[in-house]
Amino acid sequence: MSIFHSVTMACGKCGAEAEIERAASVNADMRPELRAEILDGSFQATTCTKCGAPVRLPPHLTYLDVGRGLWVAAEPANMLEQWPDVEVDVSRVFALAFGGEAPPAGRALGEALRTRLVFGWQALREKLLCDDAGLDDVTLELLKMAIIGQVSGAPMADQTELRLTDADAANLELAWVVTLTEAVLSRLTVPRAAYHAIAAEPDGWELARAKFDDVFLVDLRRLIAGPDLAEAAD
Repeated sequence: MSIFHSVTMACGKCGAEAEIERAASVNADMRPELRAEILDGSFQATTCTKCGAPVRLPPHLTYLDVGRGLWVAAEPANMLEQWPDVEVDVSRVFALAFGGEAPPAGRALGEALRTRLVFGWQALREKLLCDDAGLDDVTLELLKMAIIGQVSGAPMADQTELRLTDADAANLELAWVVTLTEAVLSRLTVPRAAYHAIAAEPDGWELARAKFDDVFLVDLRRLIAGPDLAEAAD
């Protein structure tokens, strides 16, 4: 089931407070409309009743989609720098619900689930888009590495990230966004053939792919935020 609880939210523009139902968990099998809202950007979003400014609660929830074999813990974007500690906590949450410390029924479900940790709504939306587009999210992160190395003038910084925003049979649409505000800085179109070229060359990407083995945070940001920054720069 999907679980919500009431919280008080303050408008970032005028400071006016309002009560809103915050999601603690989303079950996409039972509530597919919530998945659709995450994809269209309307989930947990509203407008301030005083000044009319758009307001959106940051994610702090678990997302379950048994039909697509996906379990995601989504946390606020401003917690990205603490990802190593958060990843440990998330692994514990999963273990209790669907892993080795779960009841037999939970463990049976957990065996078929991919486990992921994301920070921010754009990162969660990207995971759902990967499923819809038939993309492996690890290979997508390797494609981002290639893009960063080949595209001149890419706005790469601690405060920005590259996210998949759309896909069709021929192309992948990506955007550079500001992590905390989700503001789009620029967009680029990448032929899907570039993704398939990486998928077809596992040996050439073996070392990079290994960085995402058996982890919850399958995201290029784990290599450029937090303690792995120095290692990634070597």
